[in-house]
Amino acid sequence: MSVEKMNAYKEQKAHRKENLAKEKRRKKATRAAWYAGGAAVVVAICAAIGLTGWNSYQRYIDSLPNYDVTSQVISDFAGVLEEEEPEAEEVEAEEAEDGAVAETEEAQEAETEAVTEAAEEETAAAENEETEAAAGEETVAAESAAE
Repeated sequence: MSVEKMNAYKEQKAHRKENLAKEKRRKKATRAAWYAGGAAVVVAICAAIGLTGWNSYQRYIDSLPNYDVTSQVISDFAGVLEEEEPEAEEVEAEEAEDGAVAETEEAQEAETEAVTEAAEEETAAAENEETEAAAGEETVAAESAAE
């Protein structure tokens, strides 16, 4: 057994430089891995702190009063200021309705014009009667004054 131990010692002594170099490389690799892991943890903690601070700052900015001119406008109770863009389907439906509505609108316009013309004729007739009555009274008054 002592011969086997001696041979193992000699072999170990012969490869001692190589074994020490391997051991150093392993230690350096382990140390580098620990440094990289530690740096990653530190970066993650700093990012979390920074993100929390940024979110707090944004909430603070949003909580401040806004003195823009648009914020001073009274709310639109009647819906006059509200501007909405119609969707494509609504536009197509409105265009289809416009064709039917245009025909009914033309009929309504013609009817309205007829009613307006009739009202104008009645007004003109009433004015003519009033003017004739006023002219008749003037002539009667002129005749009685002449007598």
